[in-house]
Amino acid sequence: MRSRALFQTLFIALGLLLLTMFSLTQVQQISRAQSGSVTLRKVLNRTSPVVRVGEVLSFTVTLTNDAGFTLTNVTLVDEYNESVLGFASGSPPPDLVDTANGILTWSNVAAPPLPPGTVLTFTVFFTAEHPQTAVVNAVRAQDITGTMGAISDTAATEDIDEAIGGQAPLVKDVFPPGSVPQVGFPVTFTHLITNDGLAVMTSLPLSDTYNPAVLQFNYAIPSPTLANPPGLLVWSDLTLDFGDIPPLGSVVVTTVFTALTRFDGSVNQASTAGALDQFNNTLAAGADQVPITIIGDEENDNDSDDDDDNSNDNNDTPAPTATTPAVSMPAPTASAGSVLTSTGQITTSSGPKYLPETGYRGLSWLGLGWGAGLLAFVWYLSKKLTVND
Repeated sequence: MRSRALFQTLFIALGLLLLTMFSLTQVQQISRAQSGSVTLRKVLNRTSPVVRVGEVLSFTVTLTNDAGFTLTNVTLVDEYNESVLGFASGSPPPDLVDTANGILTWSNVAAPPLPPGTVLTFTVFFTAEHPQTAVVNAVRAQDITGTMGAISDTAATEDIDEAIGGQAPLVKDVFPPGSVPQVGFPVTFTHLITNDGLAVMTSLPLSDTYNPAVLQFNYAIPSPTLANPPGLLVWSDLTLDFGDIPPLGSVVVTTVFTALTRFDGSVNQASTAGALDQFNNTLAAGADQVPITIIGDEENDNDSDDDDDNSNDNNDTPAPTATTPAVSMPAPTASAGSVLTSTGQITTSSGPKYLPETGYRGLSWLGLGWGAGLLAFVWYLSKKLTVND
């Protein structure tokens, strides 16, 4: 009887041991499922990280469910530098747009639920509105839950090295090019101004200073806002005459003077200081001057006819006539709403965070081995006790 009681006790102990080892195995499997991750990648869809003000650029965000279970809730948040970038659009569009703080939010991208291995793609478009260096654009996934519990937030970033502002370069030349002004005759200058940027130029002032002892102002196309006192011409805003200047567009201003005396050197200078673009950025000013030589009538050895126009024909050189100026409008390299293709390298996100593993890895098989050995020992012992009885 005593031997049978001992046998029953050992058998119950063995059963409890096997049950414990099975439970530990299940805990370990659950822990492994919870140790998965959500991977985020964000890519700037262009080869160069340097952009120009007025240029449209796009980012592609990919979210991958690398967890071992289905996700039921994921909030995606995109943060951008609102002092440099202006949000244009998103695909799919975000649920919340906070332009004051530069935050875009997709409330729950896991509706319907995301099985393991699912990949979601989001594209966001921005316009570079102001010049600045080191522009950072970041995205993160938060509030992540699924059928096996929660996962910590994960994030990815992509940088823009610099956003470059526009310019208003100016090229001034005597007209016709290479002509030699003569005392008592007209002297004509052209001013070629270009919008060297990808944003629309909305304000274009021009100033032209000259030596009134050498040149006498006659007229200009278009007419200046201010022509007095002598020595200064001012156009307060040429867009009032030409309209807004498109990206890479150009305009021409013509001024006509009379040469008063012989002169050799720079007699006038023009500047576009104060030009603005559509985002109210001040454009880098252009300036130029033209050195000229004004000769006297007795120095004109080339003029052997009777018309005193520095040529050997008898045809008078007509003065420039006023014509309606035309705006040159070459096609800009980028426009609002354009989709820029991706040729840049992918920047991977920082390592995802997740819950630490729990349980006892490898312990289940060791316990099962001990349990099998103990069961064999109990069987041997029971046989012995039966024989003794």
